[in-house]
Amino acid sequence: MALVELNRITKRYGDLTVLNDVSLAVEKGEIIAVLGRSGSGKSTMLRCINGLENIQGGEIIVDGVKVNDPATDLRSLRQRVGIVFQSFNLFPHLSVADNITLAPRIVKGKDPRAARELARDVLQRVGLEDKLDAYPDQLSGGQQQRVAIARSLAMHPQVMLFDEVTSALDPELTGEVLKVLEAMAKEGMTMILVTHEIGFARRFGSRVVFMHQGQIWEEGAAAATLASPRTRELETFLSAVLH
Repeated sequence: MALVELNRITKRYGDLTVLNDVSLAVEKGEIIAVLGRSGSGKSTMLRCINGLENIQGGEIIVDGVKVNDPATDLRSLRQRVGIVFQSFNLFPHLSVADNITLAPRIVKGKDPRAARELARDVLQRVGLEDKLDAYPDQLSGGQQQRVAIARSLAMHPQVMLFDEVTSALDPELTGEVLKVLEAMAKEGMTMILVTHEIGFARRFGSRVVFMHQGQIWEEGAAAATLASPRTRELETFLSAVLH
């Protein structure tokens, strides 16, 4: 059984259909790069997967749990589905360690000492263990984004969702964040990334999903699909991103 399954999901805001009959299955350890123009439904799809948005049709199953079932404990589900956004969403008044350990302490009842060790461990994974007691405003954008990734990793998720995590960063800082994603890919973390980083998608993606007008327009093995798109829409999109 797939780790993440979307079965014919529909998402509307009023009269606007943002996702139209979208189906996708993601196996454990896969890295899915989701491409598409602004407004194609990519970010909405991620938010539906971890229950931040309700759907109007179809079903989403993550690790055997039906996300859109009213009986589902979404708080518990979100421990297994990490999501990192374009804006880092760190609490400015909390240190890096406190930002990372807030959820493990409150949700999992970790004691402060164990929580601090956990923070040190996940910061090491993103190359920032010397920033344990720093505050967000003392960090660069790339460092803040890496802390946001560490915060998600602290919950030991089964799958990580990334929504354009490098789009607010300059090229040098983007490189820092992509290094962290590469390390996670090599460790076998299941990831669904909405991204414009075509090079990353080509090298590390298991599959590419190209979204257009709220639907999955094209899907296939990453390297082959990016080398020779089957649809005019993906070809046009790639030439716009790569030039």
